[in-house]
Amino acid sequence: MKLYTLKAVTDFLESGLVANFKITKVEKVGFNEREGNVYHVNAKIETVEGYRNKLVTFEINSTYIDDLEEGETIADYLTTALFSYYLETALFD
Repeated sequence: MKLYTLKAVTDFLESGLVANFKITKVEKVGFNEREGNVYHVNAKIETVEGYRNKLVTFEINSTYIDDLEEGETIADYLTTALFSYYLETALFD
């Protein structure tokens, strides 16, 4: 299993090849005193026609998810945040 960085995932979102994506699983894998909880996140990325869909795993820590609302899951938060990022980059290209 290849583990991607959040930067690699956002760079792929900027590529213009993504039709849709969804966070499918979030697993807490550890704790780091400097960065907080460490998570492995699985995402399904559907690409535009002519390219292969991707299943990726990337690592993120709890410093990136400080704005999590009460009752909101990490998967929901990341889906919303990455979708918003995707829309911003798509609209301003």
